[in-house]
Amino acid sequence: MHTGEERVWEEDLEILTPHYGIEDVPPPAETLLYAWQHTLVDVSPFVLPLIVAGAVGYSAAQAATMVSACLVLMGIATFVNATWGNRLPSVLGPSATDTGAMATAGAIFGAPAMWMAGFVGGLFETAVGASGVLRSLRRFLPPYVCGIVVLTIGVSLARVAGGWIFADTRPQMLTLAALAVISIVLFTVIGNRLRIGVLARGSLLFSLLLWGVIVAGALGLADFGALARAPWIGLPRPFIFGGPGMGWTLAAGAVFGVVIGFVGSIAESIGDYAGTCAVSGVPYRMRHIHRGITVEGLASAIGPLFGALPLTTYAQNMGVIATTRVASRRVVQVAAGILLLYGLSPKTGTLLVLIPRPIVGAVFLVVCGMIATGGLRLLACGPKDEVHFLTTAISLIAALTLPLAAAGQKEWLTALSPTARLFLSNGVVIAITLGILLNAALRSALGPRSEA
Repeated sequence: MHTGEERVWEEDLEILTPHYGIEDVPPPAETLLYAWQHTLVDVSPFVLPLIVAGAVGYSAAQAATMVSACLVLMGIATFVNATWGNRLPSVLGPSATDTGAMATAGAIFGAPAMWMAGFVGGLFETAVGASGVLRSLRRFLPPYVCGIVVLTIGVSLARVAGGWIFADTRPQMLTLAALAVISIVLFTVIGNRLRIGVLARGSLLFSLLLWGVIVAGALGLADFGALARAPWIGLPRPFIFGGPGMGWTLAAGAVFGVVIGFVGSIAESIGDYAGTCAVSGVPYRMRHIHRGITVEGLASAIGPLFGALPLTTYAQNMGVIATTRVASRRVVQVAAGILLLYGLSPKTGTLLVLIPRPIVGAVFLVVCGMIATGGLRLLACGPKDEVHFLTTAISLIAALTLPLAAAGQKEWLTALSPTARLFLSNGVVIAITLGILLNAALRSALGPRSEA
């Protein structure tokens, strides 16, 4: 009988020992600080809705409505997941993989087909998580393949972070970005040397506030006037962009493309769960996968009804845990409340977007480095044989180079089918697909253990 307590893999992962474990509860002030810190690296809910809105021709007001809806859904889904779902210290938010698929579907088939495809994709993911089918598929996703995926996520996000750093090339802005990274190192070293744990574990937040709010504000590089103009309360409305039987249309091509994106998101989340368990000091169990994917699917099915995008587990928060050694579920539950506040009160959410993009990018770059380090730890797991080396070499180099190379051939890329564009444009999808297929094919051809 399967209880969900069986381990995903027989071998133990190389794990970190956090200062605060999953069931630990830090003092209230520290909990609030660490929770706020988690929300400050989650900028995707402010960016991804704009991409989708632009793809389907929505107005700025409609895009703002999507942002608020995403934040509300993030808060609720994160709390449910940390409390009753897989009970890991994970933050859920709009998925770049799903969003890319939805934006493509929306541009080709229109917004009504896009929303319906997202709704169907959410139901598909819910069924995958709740059915237990992933138990029989886990042999196709060993630890080192998850390491390929997590490492690809870290490097892919780092490219985004690098773009943010150079979004404003004024010398003052680049200087503040560099100082933010330096202060993270200094706060961590000083905090550990002087045994001021809260300083070391809050280094990301303190650096953002010091250089992104206080200094940037004093130098006139942050527009605090936008904070005064933002409304205090903004409640999400159901069916604001339609619903099943209320204007949505079912297009097979849109559903297929978006479901492919959901498959990629599921595999990405499985890798994120592995990394989160590794940095939280707990064994990786099947219940983490089943419950986590089920919650993500339910949230992703509900989201389109309110104008929100599908959700996934964020790798950047795994990087925060690895950096701060704070893996408490209570911290993430409080972070969920802050995210909900962002969504219900645009005035509080505006504070995040006021921080200049280069400074956020610099701090985010450190987080991406920690994600990549977690991927390297997973990559070191398992037998070091021909299958491991060939799968890693081909999957990793393809995932890190093909999207950049394809982006340079825009006319050729545009002429491809939506599914082909999704595959070639997303390094994570490439890593997942090649990692799983090559591992399965080579294991079958070379046997369970083929030493180099």
